[in-house]
Amino acid sequence: MRKVFLTILALFLYSTGIAQFRTSGQQVKAPSFELQEPEPGEKKSILLAVGLSLVLPGSGELYAGNVRTGTYLMATDGALWLTYTGFLLHGNWIMEDARNFASIRAGADFSGKDDRFDVNIGNFISTAVYNETRLRNREYGEIYSAPGYEWFWLQDSDRLHYRNLRIKSDQIHQASEFVIGALVINRIVSAFLAWRSVQSYNAANRLQSGWLLETEVQHMGGTVHGLGLKVTAPF
Repeated sequence: MRKVFLTILALFLYSTGIAQFRTSGQQVKAPSFELQEPEPGEKKSILLAVGLSLVLPGSGELYAGNVRTGTYLMATDGALWLTYTGFLLHGNWIMEDARNFASIRAGADFSGKDDRFDVNIGNFISTAVYNETRLRNREYGEIYSAPGYEWFWLQDSDRLHYRNLRIKSDQIHQASEFVIGALVINRIVSAFLAWRSVQSYNAANRLQSGWLLETEVQHMGGTVHGLGLKVTAPF
């Protein structure tokens, strides 16, 4: 396409420069031509758009001008974070209720203990029964001999109630891990769509800054002085 316009420009220059016309008794001089190089349009960075989407899904699309998709992805990310926070808080509340119940009904002390201690309290009626089981299995390193590790359930139903609460808390915390996976997937999808959005933006920008051919009649006083040809093209 560029060669075609340059050829037209050369022919036009040759014909108007050689031919001589008279208008109103005045000799028309050779037309003047002006070739201006346009300022290049703004080009979006694919790397920047992808990086923005990996940090905050939807921001890369907004940067590329894809407001609808960007808004949707950003809202999805916010909803996922709220869901994750809700799971964590709910699971922690249930676990706190379970420990308070065990402290009252079994005399358990959870300060400075690990998660394994929580599990053992729900599986054994008392510290003595737990230690006997470990001795029987020759698991001497698992025996609770230090002070502060004593518990005793007055009723087995209380132990089962505590264990059910602890299991429910664990299940909720595990569900929050799936939300983390969804947050990661949302960022990957957003990065891909941001890449596509920037490509579309840059392609449309190149089309808008294509060749432009303009002609105009030049006057000097009341006499036609010549024709002007302006060609605008990106390089």
